Amino acid sequence: MTMLSFFKKPTLMDIEEIAVKRAICSVVEKKTHYGFSGHPHVRELEGKLSERLGGLPVLGVGSGTDALILALRALGVGPGDEVIVPAFSFISTVACVPWVGAKAVFVDIRRDDYAMDPGEVEKNITPKTRAVLIAHLFGQPATGTAEILAVAKAHNLPVIEDAAQSFGAELCIEGAWKRVGAIGTIGCLSFSSTKPFAAPGNGGAVIVQDKALYEKIDRMRFYGAREHYRDYPIAGVNCKLHDMQAAALLAKLKFFDHWLAHRTTIAASYTKMLAGVGDLVLPRELPGSRRTWYRYVVRTRQARDRLFHELVKAAGPSPTLHPALNYPVPLPYFGMFRHLRHTPGDFPVADEVSREVISLPITNYVSAANARRMGDVIREFFARGMRS
Repeated sequence: MTMLSFFKKPTLMDIEEIAVKRAICSVVEKKTHYGFSGHPHVRELEGKLSERLGGLPVLGVGSGTDALILALRALGVGPGDEVIVPAFSFISTVACVPWVGAKAVFVDIRRDDYAMDPGEVEKNITPKTRAVLIAHLFGQPATGTAEILAVAKAHNLPVIEDAAQSFGAELCIEGAWKRVGAIGTIGCLSFSSTKPFAAPGNGGAVIVQDKALYEKIDRMRFYGAREHYRDYPIAGVNCKLHDMQAAALLAKLKFFDHWLAHRTTIAASYTKMLAGVGDLVLPRELPGSRRTWYRYVVRTRQARDRLFHELVKAAGPSPTLHPALNYPVPLPYFGMFRHLRHTPGDFPVADEVSREVISLPITNYVSAANARRMGDVIREFFARGMRS
């Protein structure tokens, strides 16, 4: 366990780390990681998350990817079916579709929120379409969600929300504020190590509006059992959230709002430093949304890769302070989708954005001084360009 010096005041990060380690030790000591315990920490976490999501039922699962796969399977999506997905996101948003045997139908995105363009959704609906999968990227809710929901409703299609990057963000839908993940038919969360709310190892959750879907996913995440050892009415897998991860997440939940506020402060610092610098396009909170700052993503057409490498060099050895390229290749061009025969130019906005994005460091470990260092490097980079 972390030892703290009597001469050094512990930081909130130190206190959080100790709380997490104590929670994990408690699981081992009380043996709640065994099945006979009933997984009390998983049940408690599901209840706490439900409170944050307007009372909707929540099921803890092994990862955000597990959540997406279970959502598709619960909706009966399989071979011969099509799912409409964004052309720009993390791979797990769409890899779940071929995993269940269905076809991913890509649509282009919009420049402001990096989410799928609602105007492209209806154009791509066919008799084989079985679902629409929205991704809320970088902490910014997809502002076209209400339009997509209306289109989906007109075609009797379920909507899955990939809210892995935006837990805690909100959208105003028909005058009411709603948490992302709790708007569509099924919402999916991730608690992987890069997230503001992260479990040691991995973790995820499914948010379900319909009781029958809830019961189906509840069984599917634990072998498909109605009664363990006696009745398995459907095929399932073992991807229930582990009690150890749940205990750690419960400990971290007390600190979650603090870290969201910390990231908001760092984001505001970046915005103040970088406003009007070069050709940078800065992120912002879009009207009708309350975002979180999972990532602070800027765009530039001027030597993006050279700027990125200068930022990596300035960040030093700590990977938690490094910038990232999220995401340099649009999803339709990956090998698993080669059979769809997409080529550059098919998704012009996704193509453009993927060439321009840089995610500046905005983790819980990033200090105001770290942010100023990144800002100084960027301003100097563009100043040199103007002088040359």
